[in-house]
Amino acid sequence: TTSIKATELGAADLKGQDIVVALGVCTDEEQTKLAAALDAAQDSLAAILADPTCGEETRSRQKAGKYVKSSAIANACASIIPWSAAATGMRVLSKTDTLLERKSSEDYIFAVLFAIHGLGVTTIDAVKSDLNPSWEKGPIRNAQEFKKMADCCGPQIAAAISDPQTKKAIDSLNAVDLRDQVGSYRVIVSNETPELEDFTLCILQQNDCFGCDAPILDRPKVPLQKEWRGKPLDQEAAKQIIIGHLDHPDAADCSKREDWSWRICVGANPAYDAFPMQHQIFYPSGKGKSLWYDPVFCVETLDNELIWCKRHYRVTPRRHWSADEAGAPEGASPGAWTLNTLDNGMVSEEKWTTVDAADDLSWAVLHYSGAARRAGQSYVGALLCTPDGEWPADCRSGENLERIRRAFRSCDLELWELFGGSTEKSYMWDDTFTTWKEDNPPPLDRIGDISITSWRAKER
Repeated sequence: TTSIKATELGAADLKGQDIVVALGVCTDEEQTKLAAALDAAQDSLAAILADPTCGEETRSRQKAGKYVKSSAIANACASIIPWSAAATGMRVLSKTDTLLERKSSEDYIFAVLFAIHGLGVTTIDAVKSDLNPSWEKGPIRNAQEFKKMADCCGPQIAAAISDPQTKKAIDSLNAVDLRDQVGSYRVIVSNETPELEDFTLCILQQNDCFGCDAPILDRPKVPLQKEWRGKPLDQEAAKQIIIGHLDHPDAADCSKREDWSWRICVGANPAYDAFPMQHQIFYPSGKGKSLWYDPVFCVETLDNELIWCKRHYRVTPRRHWSADEAGAPEGASPGAWTLNTLDNGMVSEEKWTTVDAADDLSWAVLHYSGAARRAGQSYVGALLCTPDGEWPADCRSGENLERIRRAFRSCDLELWELFGGSTEKSYMWDDTFTTWKEDNPPPLDRIGDISITSWRAKER
């Protein structure tokens, strides 16, 4: 991977590259230099991608495989012959355009991964699973998947298409790539019905009709916080950090005794962190060393309505990769957690890592890597959590800011990549949302010691 300023591009600098992504290339000088480099490298390029801030000349050079955006012949071929290589390229370019329009580093990465995988440069496990019927799968595989769905989940399918809201949700999901986590999740939370949950549980989780197996990504290798308050981090201290400011007997002495543990200030994954007013509620279970996690967050539905959503996760201590490398005794690593949930019929597993936390719990940086394996979705990111959702006032400059910066860099992230706000203002807690919250208070009661499946059944 090479990053070059457009004004510094030489004519031969792009030779041998598979994919070129242009971001903000808009001045005459930038576009002229890029055009010369693209002309010289044309034979080796599988794709040329450009975000919406690029100039028209640059955007007209976009291509994916045999499809060239400015070619009338390629556009006609892609439209008339949907199984052609040009049509495949057009679909890849359409997906990458959608992702680049969101202007987040995570979506930029997935745009490149979709192009690499979709154009056959190499197989990418994180995006190879596809639930949608497609020309790329071919008629035989599409038919096999449909038959398995009908054989295994006939009653659930009949119930789903008989319910108008569930049928609307399925139609909307068919219109998006289900690996597009932002688009698909908005559809799901906008149309939560028992029929949709049964449908999803049967075809994905119970019968794996599409053969998906998205992995939990093991990169970057994020380090674990080693000390807190001048002492080695033990399991009790790690639990106090994650419980945060919740009004609970096991909370630290600096807890603000709120109805929540943390509020999310900013995050690094738009699919996970884009939902405003997120409240994290961590609390011990009544048995063993495990905890419960009940996130409460706001979602803007497809009908432009704001609603509260709530989930229920089991949290268990896990062993961190650094313990194996250090030859540590068997057992869990303080500050490393595994989270599991069932969300609208899809089982998700996530590995969370406590990266750093202030001694007074004015902030904490948490990293996660997770997957909904049978839905073909992998995701990774990090969060800045604070008591009130705002960036801590004493961390906007100086050493405290640099400490937070270092924490995110250990997650392979820069502060400019974070989604949801800045040191000055958090989009997560914008006045538009907080004003609505005054008349629509969040459901912050703890779900308690009830299994995830039992709680889902109760909610239904």
